[in-house]
Amino acid sequence: MLQNFFDPTQATEIQIPMYGKIHFITLVIMLAFVPLMIWKKEAVKQLSSNRKFMVGFIIFYLAVEIFNQILLWSFEYQPYSERFPLHLCATLSIVLPLLVLAGRYDVIRFFTFWAVGAGFISLVNPSFIYDDPNGFAFYHYLFRHYFLFLLPVFMFIGQGYSLNYRLLIRSMFALMGWAFIIFLVNWAFGSNYMHLGINNQTPIPFLPQKLRVWPWTYPGYVASGIILFHIFYLVFNYAEKRRQDVKL
Repeated sequence: MLQNFFDPTQATEIQIPMYGKIHFITLVIMLAFVPLMIWKKEAVKQLSSNRKFMVGFIIFYLAVEIFNQILLWSFEYQPYSERFPLHLCATLSIVLPLLVLAGRYDVIRFFTFWAVGAGFISLVNPSFIYDDPNGFAFYHYLFRHYFLFLLPVFMFIGQGYSLNYRLLIRSMFALMGWAFIIFLVNWAFGSNYMHLGINNQTPIPFLPQKLRVWPWTYPGYVASGIILFHIFYLVFNYAEKRRQDVKL
């Protein structure tokens, strides 16, 4: 039924096994877009400079996000706190589109590591495992996190901006500050935004058990962020050097 397709309520049992076939395919598809954009870099440059295309796509994206919010409230999604967009991915899904609409591509550059890291880790360690693979929530999850991961790559190739180490440090400490605010919000309201809450039960295989339990969730988040930010900085830095070599 159509109602079942749009029902965002998650099952109590795992529907999509982590590191199973569906999970693997979703991750491969996302990563495959990167070499595709590099191969079609001239087309990417044209599209990123096409204001009509950028605004049109972002309006469509925001419409999907608004529709998802309507579903969360209409179906009375639980826990109640999850209806508010305070997970990092949900927050970026509002901030980044608004920056595109405002033409503030320079600020998107600042959020590059936030978005790429959030999109990547959300596909490596997805929370869609309890979603129906034939339901709207699953497809929305993919659409949102593909967008977060690929938009900065798209802008990096299309706009040709650089990402220096000073930007990395500023961006990293800004995320640490934001995460600490969310950490306190969780402590005050019993929520689990950004998986930093007191009752966090999110499985994170690559983190020691101690760092998955409050209050060590924040240090674990910071440590993971530092490592992930630096890994992506090295990737972008290598890509920029390659780009400069080609120009020479």
